[in-house]
Amino acid sequence: EYYKDLRGMRRKMEELKTLAFKYKRKFGYEEREQRKLLLNEVKALKADADVLEFYITNNLIEKSEVIACTLVGASHYVLRGKKFKSVFIDEAAQSLEPACWIPLLKAQRIIFAGDHQQLPPTIKSFEAAKAGLAETLMEKCIRHQPETASMLQIQYRMHEAIMRFSSDYFYKGELIADESVKHHVLKTEEAPVLFIDTAGCGYNEEQDMETLSRFNKEEAELLIRSVEKLIRETGEARWLEEKITVGIIAPYSAQVEYLTKLAEQSEELINLKHLVSINTVDAFQGQERDVIAIGFVRSNDKGEVGFLSDIRRTNVALTRARKKLLVVGDSATLGAHPFYLQWLEYVQKHDFYKSAFELEY
Repeated sequence: EYYKDLRGMRRKMEELKTLAFKYKRKFGYEEREQRKLLLNEVKALKADADVLEFYITNNLIEKSEVIACTLVGASHYVLRGKKFKSVFIDEAAQSLEPACWIPLLKAQRIIFAGDHQQLPPTIKSFEAAKAGLAETLMEKCIRHQPETASMLQIQYRMHEAIMRFSSDYFYKGELIADESVKHHVLKTEEAPVLFIDTAGCGYNEEQDMETLSRFNKEEAELLIRSVEKLIRETGEARWLEEKITVGIIAPYSAQVEYLTKLAEQSEELINLKHLVSINTVDAFQGQERDVIAIGFVRSNDKGEVGFLSDIRRTNVALTRARKKLLVVGDSATLGAHPFYLQWLEYVQKHDFYKSAFELEY
């Protein structure tokens, strides 16, 4: 009933505004006064409508058991003075601490949900990040009160072998693959994980002098050929029938651009265009694909890995695949970093390793 009244008031306001500004050939003192009266009536109606809208909104909020909003949205005037027994913050590991305090001040109890071993919040100011903004409130709680943290152990996405390295390195080996996904693979005769080592191939990284983003053409070409081979061996008809999806991930935007260019020239990938995604790691956060193909790009004599040293970003990339994880990289460069050295040991131990020299595409 109140909503109908509100709609009626809004409609009446529009009618009066239209009437007030209606074109008249003669516009003298009387017409000016009439317009003033009409606009005053519009103003009065708007004030009444705003009061009624606040009443309706407040009534809805009072009756609601669950209210969803953004962190900053919690400061909206309709929530002013409201208190809640529990406040849940989703993706808390990507939420800036100052923003978290807005809903937190309204809560008796706060529940953070997220994975602090994956992508952190995006902070463009190096000084702010260094001063402490990079550490989220969720991370502070885990650091100061570890007893308050509990982990969801069962994952329903990926094959156990795809999961195992991240589980051991980041989650103390506590992750468990549900039976429904534990053994599902793209091809039964193939391992669910493959690392192709380009060390010694001369696939050196390059840098775009304008954007400073890095790319590695030979590695990108190898990655695309590897995906094409997988499609041919599995059968394009099966990919179309089962809607098998593939995500191609690179840590640098310049490499994403080059991979996209190559994909547009690939007969296999063009035919499956609606099933193929190519993007940076950040864009794949929270997503999954049947097949994930990753190219690490970095290949240099100094063993420099750049922002690949933020291993949380790599953790995201390695855990997007459901049935097949294909990784291409230079072990000579990557192995200079302790995290990637352990990854190399993992793939070699489980026979997931191949040198690019072994492959014939």
